[in-house]
Amino acid sequence: MTFAIDADRNTANIAGNVLPRFSLALDHAQDPFALFARYRAEDPVHWGLPSDPRLPGLWYLFRHADCSALFRLSVERPEVLGATPAGLGIDFGAGAPPETQSYFTLRKSFLTAMNDPDHARVRAVIAGYFTPKRVAEFRPRLEQIVAGLFDDLEAEAAATGRFDFAARVAHRLPLIVMSELMGVPAEDRDTVLGLSDRLMQGFDVDGSFDRVLVAAEGAEGFARYLDALFADRRRGGADDVIGAIVAAADEDRMSEPELYGTISTLLQAGQSPAMGLLGVGTLGLLQQRDRFEELAADVEGLVVPATEELLRWVSPAQAPPPRWIYDDVEIGGRLLRRGEAAVALIGAANRDPEVFPDPDRIDFTRRPNPHLAFGGGIHRCLGSTLARLEGQVVLRQLVTRFPTVDLEPGGELAFQDRHIARALIKLPLVIR
Repeated sequence: MTFAIDADRNTANIAGNVLPRFSLALDHAQDPFALFARYRAEDPVHWGLPSDPRLPGLWYLFRHADCSALFRLSVERPEVLGATPAGLGIDFGAGAPPETQSYFTLRKSFLTAMNDPDHARVRAVIAGYFTPKRVAEFRPRLEQIVAGLFDDLEAEAAATGRFDFAARVAHRLPLIVMSELMGVPAEDRDTVLGLSDRLMQGFDVDGSFDRVLVAAEGAEGFARYLDALFADRRRGGADDVIGAIVAAADEDRMSEPELYGTISTLLQAGQSPAMGLLGVGTLGLLQQRDRFEELAADVEGLVVPATEELLRWVSPAQAPPPRWIYDDVEIGGRLLRRGEAAVALIGAANRDPEVFPDPDRIDFTRRPNPHLAFGGGIHRCLGSTLARLEGQVVLRQLVTRFPTVDLEPGGELAFQDRHIARALIKLPLVIR
């Protein structure tokens, strides 16, 4: 089977819209939150333009309540909604160019593309390495890594009075952390970063297969890299997380394709939440300078709620992959029908004024703070505890070591070339 819905249904879905068809091809150099606010207020469950050229459209959910409802379906009614079109009898790669099939083959084995019971089985193999206890045990090493990065920043600031926080910390630290946790050799980090950047393009499709072709290159490169890495672990080359997961595969706890999909997912997706939090979160604190000063005045008391609030405000993952509708279901007053797909716009949900008063303001006193920065349902982000800890450790160092840091006047910001993730790759700062 191929991706298709009845033309009359597509026409009816479009007719039910209030606003022009929304596109997920967001340019994060332009603040997307004003656009989100308009759709959330006027057309909150909206049949927009497809990101995948094989689809006639996608449902976009802009309200916190509707996004939460979609996430809950994966737990409460898994027969209605799933992470893969296989539940509709459709292969992920159906109708896509032959050159892209290596990507779709790998994508089918991502945790984010699995339903239970397979999802639960594979997640159980790896979840133990990211528990709060295991992450807490890593904290001394994380603090050592961050201190070293800030030592380098201090030296650069002493010499020049400025530094690029995104390039030196926000974009760099998550890769170092995931590499150390997983067991990637230090000399391979640049290779893994390059492969990750290419593979992630498959989640940022914008109406053509151009980005999927780049992702296919990343998938093929990851396969070659992991071939050698897995062979080394099978020879007893290292006692680390990758070695343990390889051993689990050898014990038939996961298949060989699932092994490749799981490790590549952890290496590339494990960087994204912290990368966005650290870079865009720092930008927000300096744009709303009173919040930076508030945190600096009581870092021990505020660093935890500050991290939570910045996760809400930034929303590093603006949207998870689409969820496929297996049976008709109503969300937010509109009927989503079998064969369609829906996207929960986390970035819009986390600025919903019905849940977060004055949502554009960073406010460390929000209680409760039910943000959806890590998604929800069975696919909730496995690395949430680690991302939170990275944020807390970095924020503490930032306000303690650089209490007079500020945005460089006229400095050029640069966002990562992605649509569904919001992260900076250039954030020039100065010391006042």
